[in-house]
Amino acid sequence: MNRSILFALVLIPGLAAAQQARVDARVVVPGVRVEVAPPPPRAEVRVEQPSPDHVWIGGHWAWQGGTHVWMPGHWARPPSPYHHWVPARWDRRGRHMVYFAGYWQYTPPPPDQRMDEPPPQEEIAVQQAPPPPIVERPAPPPWRGGFWVRGHWYWSGARWEWAAGHWERRRHGWRWEHARWDDRGGRWVMIPGHWAHE
Repeated sequence: MNRSILFALVLIPGLAAAQQARVDARVVVPGVRVEVAPPPPRAEVRVEQPSPDHVWIGGHWAWQGGTHVWMPGHWARPPSPYHHWVPARWDRRGRHMVYFAGYWQYTPPPPDQRMDEPPPQEEIAVQQAPPPPIVERPAPPPWRGGFWVRGHWYWSGARWEWAAGHWERRRHGWRWEHARWDDRGGRWVMIPGHWAHE
């Protein structure tokens, strides 16, 4: 199941091209609403950590083909030192269970560090282009003045994975620069999302 692609209520431009290229990716999309609660979490054995920078992303139940499917845990490298993983979860809403995908959340750097530069990090470069972006359809913001941070592809070290979008609070005098991948002559380099002066 690590190498399957799960889709729910999204538009994916160029999907046929991505499938023809046999992109090694995993997508778990928020917005799934079902009446059947997921089973209890499975016990997992962690394989050896690939590097001190890698973070363990625990396995969880997702929804595919009308049933719950276990998505095993894996190691992944954060987009920057200022990102931490918010795990996927299921919330009860009346008689329904609603799925929220996990994502990398940006935490501001310390006050003594400039915010108008991407946080320092080891360069993440990949030899293949990321899959076409997923067009997410977010629900209304959970608070007044919230803005949507678009989801993006990130390289876990073994495959492309989709970091789902999420709501953030605005900061006076700052704008959010969305994460992106720059093509540098066949090498795709990750530029993490960060705050910049307006």
